[in-house]
Amino acid sequence: MIWQSKENDKWYVNINGTNIQFNTQLEATQMANKLETAKAIIKAVQSLAPAADNAANLKQEYFDVGAPVDADVAPLGITAAQLAACITLLEQFDKLMTNQATSAAAYTAILNSARRV
Repeated sequence: MIWQSKENDKWYVNINGTNIQFNTQLEATQMANKLETAKAIIKAVQSLAPAADNAANLKQEYFDVGAPVDADVAPLGITAAQLAACITLLEQFDKLMTNQATSAAAYTAILNSARRV
């Protein structure tokens, strides 16, 4: 939140209950924008935590139950190949998170197909 003091004509940005003072509205706005961007980045990175925490276990479960066929996953509106591609994506993400070499591929297409499930 940006506001201007009537007492000293300074601009302020409230950051977690602390008011940070700026000389101009532009400076205050730039700081507020930086903070919003930082929050969005943190939120995006936090959204990766479940995949990082569960990738290896989900991959193991996938193989433990036996690779599904199309009829098994049809109620989800996907094919067995799409689910296998999701496992590949999880494997690559797990490798990325554990400092292993990853393979280049069109992972966005896999992610996009999973978004619609």
